[in-house]
Amino acid sequence: MTITFVDEIDPIYDLSQNEARVLHSLVKWPEETDQAIHSQINMKKSTFSSIKTRLKEQGYYERYYIPNFPKIGFELFMVMFGELNRFTSLEERMRIAGDTIQGFVEDFQVVSESNKAFNLSVSKNYTEYSRNLEKFFQIYAENKFLSKEGMHIKAFPFALSRVYAFLDYESLLAKLFGFKSQPYEERKIIPTGDCSIVKLTKAERKVLVGLVKHPDETDTLIADEVGVSRNTVANAKRKFIKKQICFPRVVPNIDKLGYKLMAFNYRKFNPKISLEARTEAVEKTRELISPHFYLSKNLDGFMISAHQDYESYNSTYDDLMRWYARKEYILEEPINYNFSIEDMMEIKPVNFLPLIMKILDFDPDVPLIDQK
Repeated sequence: MTITFVDEIDPIYDLSQNEARVLHSLVKWPEETDQAIHSQINMKKSTFSSIKTRLKEQGYYERYYIPNFPKIGFELFMVMFGELNRFTSLEERMRIAGDTIQGFVEDFQVVSESNKAFNLSVSKNYTEYSRNLEKFFQIYAENKFLSKEGMHIKAFPFALSRVYAFLDYESLLAKLFGFKSQPYEERKIIPTGDCSIVKLTKAERKVLVGLVKHPDETDTLIADEVGVSRNTVANAKRKFIKKQICFPRVVPNIDKLGYKLMAFNYRKFNPKISLEARTEAVEKTRELISPHFYLSKNLDGFMISAHQDYESYNSTYDDLMRWYARKEYILEEPINYNFSIEDMMEIKPVNFLPLIMKILDFDPDVPLIDQK
């Protein structure tokens, strides 16, 4: 593997070239063993292992196992975003509504600044999501937490949507370190269209929850917690990866890598141009913006991306929007919200455990080993 850095100026991140290679390779091949990865990048096992351990200890990345939602019974991805009453504080909103928001297990990430927010949810169906939505708007309306414009709610059924990036930072790191990135089409995991729900045994259901809860732990520890043998855990993991029932992700700490801005972008597309006809837009978006969340339907789509600063984001975003306009892919100005990574609050950091427990009918108050 040939490593080429973009330029000779001091990088914004505090990593050596070998550390950058290891971090990018972990993000690029999260399903591979250490042996496969260090062989792929032509690095000594001892060097790779020591760097990986150091990066983990210093908080440069976290590992996740993400359930492949439509394959286990989820139909809908929902995103809510908008402006909040700037005359109310984030602390006041959390004091009154924090416990309620934490109780919405379908919301796996909620991010807010003083007067803007977005949340990402996965639901079994719209009815499930609507129950949470009604509670949210009741509390926020009663306490005048919403701005005049209020919040937007957009639905992305998995059967009708293309999930190009889901917590996928490979393109971002490749761009940062000057490596060649994989096209999104080669990295898509969550399927589009009709999808059969997989049947899991009781033991497999427990292992799936165990992996989501303890993505960094050994098969032996997970086996002890869920009450099955180590071989059962190993066999279930192989099945999950092979059949894409769940998929691993390595997520870098973008704050430590020097990123200052999180950008949320929602846009409506020209209904005369289908999703299939916009395939070139996918790669253009990856090239310029490198979003880690990127979902589209025929009529609309959204993306979330990280950037070094507002100036660099604004320049690349303008380039992308001019390109979209020339192709007549969009007919109106997109909705954008920028969040300072230093100032924003993750009210709910990324967490898939509560929603996977719910879809599999596990009691959150009962230890995994005792689940029926």
